[in-house]
Amino acid sequence: MFRNLSDHPNDPIEAMFVRLANDTHADRIDLGIGVFRDDSGTVPVMQAVRQAEARLLERNLSKTYLSPLGNLDYCRSVEALVLGDDHPARAGGRIVSAQTPGAGPALRAAAELVHDLSPGSAVWVSTPVWGHQIEFFEQAGMAVRSYRYYDSGNLDAAGMLEDLRSMRPGDLLLLHGCCHNPTGEDLTLDLWESVAEIVVETGAIPFVDVAYQGFGRGIEDDVAGLRLLASRVPELLLTVSSSKSFGIYRDRAGLLSIILPPEARNAGAVRRKLRDTLRQLYFMAPDHGAAIVHEILSTPELEALWRSELDAVRARIVELRAALRRTIERANPGFDAGFVERQQGMFSCLPISAEEQLLMESRFHIYMLPPARVNVAAMNREQSEVLADAFAWVRAQREVSIRHGSRAGPSRNRRANA
Repeated sequence: MFRNLSDHPNDPIEAMFVRLANDTHADRIDLGIGVFRDDSGTVPVMQAVRQAEARLLERNLSKTYLSPLGNLDYCRSVEALVLGDDHPARAGGRIVSAQTPGAGPALRAAAELVHDLSPGSAVWVSTPVWGHQIEFFEQAGMAVRSYRYYDSGNLDAAGMLEDLRSMRPGDLLLLHGCCHNPTGEDLTLDLWESVAEIVVETGAIPFVDVAYQGFGRGIEDDVAGLRLLASRVPELLLTVSSSKSFGIYRDRAGLLSIILPPEARNAGAVRRKLRDTLRQLYFMAPDHGAAIVHEILSTPELEALWRSELDAVRARIVELRAALRRTIERANPGFDAGFVERQQGMFSCLPISAEEQLLMESRFHIYMLPPARVNVAAMNREQSEVLADAFAWVRAQREVSIRHGSRAGPSRNRRANA
């Protein structure tokens, strides 16, 4: 069997991580993986998480199996955090939720469920989008359509709305709730309203992925668009990742929720179908991360501590964005890097080609995911300056190429050719 697999190439994301692992340069810069780092380059663990873990250990809880639906206390806590305590679907019993091993398996499970119930449904994703999101739907057998979203540092709102009018009843519309990955460019509330109108007109079903709540404008502000949309449309799918907001990356806690229409009377059947879908995919999710999150959100003093720690993370990201804008503009006279400071969350995309991204990687040991996605939240000041100088060098090489048809030119950075 396995002799027949002569070659199985890495996808672009995994290929980048292989190149990074093989790079022995002492000052290589990893701006690819989506984690928050402090000034020392460490991925910190929140004190709220440490204290919640200690409380759980003191109670000596059982480690017996749970249902494939996972930790339902976690589900209720996260539903309230994201949708708000007063969402009518929560009071009316119209939400069917499961705890999942992060948002990725939640997306995959939802794709499997939708394709099984409606094989003709397609999913609409933004251009650009996080590459692995597409795979979740393709592997479930769903057709993938794209809509315009971002171009040259700006949101393409007109193109997006025009494309979405081609959605059909039962199609899924994948939206990022905040801090869009990979661009950091978010919808305004007016655009959320326009999207809601198109969803109602076309009969499509919005599918909102919330992975960075608290990293943009604030814990409540980051889900204002989702809450508006959820108040306007009859049904909605929701995935939530607790990885970033609680800093529990490897503990893998996420949520998949299905908000049913007001007239629905089949919540029990939907719950059983979701349960069976999850069991067939992975049986059940690990509980440790979910238990931590529920402990925090159900303990007022821990929740207050967590909110203050997350606010500090967001403040640092805002400072890093402002600093990166300044360093880019200082190294690139006349270039407007205002988009870096304006955008939200971890990521922004540099306006360079895939070839230029690889050139920056090979000469400056700076690693980013496509399309030149920079994890601003993982940088320190020195790395910001190196990135700005490397970007200036790449732009200079571009000008040489335009004038002479060659990429030859002098290095402008102490690390070039190192």
